[in-house]
Amino acid sequence: MSTRRLDVGDGTAVAVAELTGAADGPTVAVLGGVHGDELEGILAVRRLVGTFRPVAGRVLAVAVANPPAHAASARTSPVDGGNLARAFPGRSGGTVTERIADALTRHVIAAADLLVDLHSAGRHYAMPFFAGYCEPSGAAAAHAFGAPLVWAHDRVNPGRSLAAAAAHGVAAIYVEGSGGAALRRSEVDGYTDGVLRVLGQLGVAADPPAPAPVRRVVQGGDGDVDASVSAAVAGWCVTAVTAGDVVAAGTLVAEIVDEAGRVVQPVRAPRDGIVMMLRRTAVVAPGDGIAMLGPVPQELS
Repeated sequence: MSTRRLDVGDGTAVAVAELTGAADGPTVAVLGGVHGDELEGILAVRRLVGTFRPVAGRVLAVAVANPPAHAASARTSPVDGGNLARAFPGRSGGTVTERIADALTRHVIAAADLLVDLHSAGRHYAMPFFAGYCEPSGAAAAHAFGAPLVWAHDRVNPGRSLAAAAAHGVAAIYVEGSGGAALRRSEVDGYTDGVLRVLGQLGVAADPPAPAPVRRVVQGGDGDVDASVSAAVAGWCVTAVTAGDVVAAGTLVAEIVDEAGRVVQPVRAPRDGIVMMLRRTAVVAPGDGIAMLGPVPQELS
């Protein structure tokens, strides 16, 4: 194993571990910590770097893709306010966040045959554990990962790592988990085992974990958390459903209450769908996301 640092200036550098097998094979890029408050991917990549050695090909592993945000335990960078997950492919002469995106795009994503970007719901939200993809080339890896839910998007939004991958002809998947600034052993194991299953499918890993069944598939939508149903007023958010629930149009998802407990805004599902993101932190301000719905899932036997 070797490690190199991508220096982007202003005292910021991104560490890239390169794990190389004895035989030729594909290159897989694995990112954690694109958002600094999403811990599952960071720990899974560190586990991978510490214990895994490929039999073929190579793995480019980045545990902390966004060092300033991780140091602040924040979704966005305290240096420039940038959201790395909206900054790809970046700019070499831009802000710190844009320079990180540029370095990752040029030196990690473009060098790979497959990108695995490990996210989670972060500090303020909850999400079901799932693997998602935007281009058909990511379908096999998303299913091999073995999360209980797969989300097949019908488009990819600009600024995402998956958009940068698509521009370079690189297959890509992303993963989300329950978040909340907590680490659950079942999910951390699921992230680690999922990456190993994908590596096994490509012949990079020998003896990967046993396959895990995908139970539900969501088809369509772009997964844009910025387009969530939002709070119109300040208050406390009292949720009425759970991430992963399937709801009908008009279902009460949450209530915003004032400090006296009076409901000041009911939040209802705008359509039938599955709750793919749900507010976790109670205190909300106007504009804070409350819930994101995906299309109704297909249940697999």
